[in-house]
Amino acid sequence: MSPRPAERVKLRLFFFITLLWTWTCGFAGAVLFNAGIAAGTFLFYFGAGAPSVTALFMVFITYPRAARRDYFYRCFSFRRMGWKWILWAALFFLLISAAGLWISTGILGYEMPGMDYVHAAARAPYMVLPILLLSLVSGPLNEEFGWRGYALDKLLVRFGFFRASCILGFIWGIWHLPWYFMPGQAQYELLQSSVFEALLFIPSVILLSFVVSFVYLKTDRSILAGALVHLLGNLINSQLLSPYSAGVGTVIRYVKMTFCFALVLYTALSPGFKRELEVHIKTIRTTAVSYTKAQGRR
Repeated sequence: MSPRPAERVKLRLFFFITLLWTWTCGFAGAVLFNAGIAAGTFLFYFGAGAPSVTALFMVFITYPRAARRDYFYRCFSFRRMGWKWILWAALFFLLISAAGLWISTGILGYEMPGMDYVHAAARAPYMVLPILLLSLVSGPLNEEFGWRGYALDKLLVRFGFFRASCILGFIWGIWHLPWYFMPGQAQYELLQSSVFEALLFIPSVILLSFVVSFVYLKTDRSILAGALVHLLGNLINSQLLSPYSAGVGTVIRYVKMTFCFALVLYTALSPGFKRELEVHIKTIRTTAVSYTKAQGRR
């Protein structure tokens, strides 16, 4: 059974508001910043929180009370999430960085990344907390209440795991378009060095979407887990290595895409994962129906 037409409209509205808000603020902010107007920076980052803020608005306005409780429980419950799959994700991204550094510096001869955050934390261990908070705010907190928290379940019910992850990954990728025009952003640096590498960012995000969605399902649809996987990917494969050359960044990106593609193949071929997916989709459908019935009886 597909999502009801009203639910499809709500999901489209979520994506429309999110993209319109981010693109309007992001492109306008980049133009102002490049014109030397300081307010451009504020406007740009004001648009970055659109996925989470829009999702929270939709949850409070459209969800019945029981569904809101479930949503926020999945956002903040460490018990529901557990640690097994978060540790798996940390190892996954550590292997990507290790393989990328081995290839880029050991084989291709690129200079070793500066790893400023790692050195800062080694000199002053109390810096670990600010680094983690920066990583949390610079992506997961701004986005994951929306991408995994609001949109993914609805896409899973209608399209299944593969198409849902592709659709969400594509929207997640193009959501970043203003970043290509804002100096200091990774996407901006990609565009300056290579149009091809800049365009490759979008399929790389689509592949990463599979990884985040995979852990989301493995942790009983924990939104918190999705946010932490997002954090770990940014932190381990980018922020902890910074600064690094374009060559190192390119190698790590290709290695990351290879690892993510291997996971995509696993999800396509694993009977066990398909059975788990069917259970989750059935749960999403039945709980949605029960929430609707409960709301109708009020």
